[in-house]
Amino acid sequence: MARRGLFGGLLTVTTAAAAVAGVCYLFKDEIKGTKTYQDLNEKYDVDRKISEYSEKAKDTAYDLKDKAKIVAKDLKAKADEWKASNDDEIFEDDEIIIDSEPVENRDYVSINPDKIKDAVADKVEDIKDKAEDTKEAATNKAEEVKDAVADKAEELKDKIDDATDK
Repeated sequence: MARRGLFGGLLTVTTAAAAVAGVCYLFKDEIKGTKTYQDLNEKYDVDRKISEYSEKAKDTAYDLKDKAKIVAKDLKAKADEWKASNDDEIFEDDEIIIDSEPVENRDYVSINPDKIKDAVADKVEDIKDKAEDTKEAATNKAEEVKDAVADKAEELKDKIDDATDK
């Protein structure tokens, strides 16, 4: 549960940073020409921070994409290995150690490679579905952030225009 929250938060921050950078890029000439922007840029170094956060957002997105590819590749390799092997060969390197003495009426569960293969395939499909849902949610959130930032930029532009008219 914590991972989902962390990933969602990270994705939201990344999307918001990308949306802000996009809006700033669209209106960069008008924004940079204002006295307010120049004062803020001198005081807070806005240009450097925007480029820095944009780079961090890109790097984070690439890192997450690479990690997802590695996990998917490992799962696929394990599923292929189980699919290609015979029942007796799957766990030949594994050793099961039981500390207690054997019990007469113990129930044992047999390991069926087809069930394992199906379970892994189901897990891979679940991961793909969750990734698709996350992508769709991120796209929707990016659109919302983009619209909100565009509205704020328009308000700011109007305020600046009003201030320069006076």
